[in-house]
Amino acid sequence: MSKITSPTLTGQCISEFLGTALLVFFALGCVAATRIAGAQLGLWEIIMIWGFGVALGVYLTAGISGVHLNPAITVTFWLFAHFDRKKYCPA
Repeated sequence: MSKITSPTLTGQCISEFLGTALLVFFALGCVAATRIAGAQLGLWEIIMIWGFGVALGVYLTAGISGVHLNPAITVTFWLFAHFDRKKYCPA
C-alpha cells in the first residue's frame, strides 16, 4: 500500500506558479487572438476561453496548493490569519 503524504512547500509553490501561468496564458491568448491575429472573437468566446483557463488552473492545483492563483488572495488570507505565515514569507 502506498503512503499518502502532504505536499511540500516547494511543490505547493510550483503548483501555484503553474496554475497562475495557465491563467495568464489563456487570458493573454484571448487578447492576442483578437488584437494580433485579427480574430473576430466576441464577448461570449472570450468569457468561455477565460473560464476554461480558470477551471483548468483550479482543477490542476486544488489538491496540491489550495488554489489561490492570485497573490491578492494569499495576502488577504495571511492578513486575516487563515494562512500559515511560513507559506507566505518563509524567512
